[in-house]
Amino acid sequence: MTLIDGEKDSVYCVKEVNIEKPVFSMRLKSIGVNTGKKIKVVNKKKQGGLIIQVDKKQIAICRNVASGIIVEFVKKEYPEVM
Repeated sequence: MTLIDGEKDSVYCVKEVNIEKPVFSMRLKSIGVNTGKKIKVVNKKKQGGLIIQVDKKQIAICRNVASGIIVEFVKKEYPEVM
């Protein structure tokens, strides 16, 4: 599955990054989106982009970039109640 198919508050393991534009691919690698890395979908809009969390950093990515990230489901995290 791709990251665009992921659900909010779920953790995924990156299996492969297939992005045509090398600039986006290099940028993702520089922020830690590499094969084997766990990432969390923090927020997801129906028509907009996604906010993901990698190593305690939150990053906004567009749907085109998210569709090039192949992931595998790891677990569902539930938000803390205050």
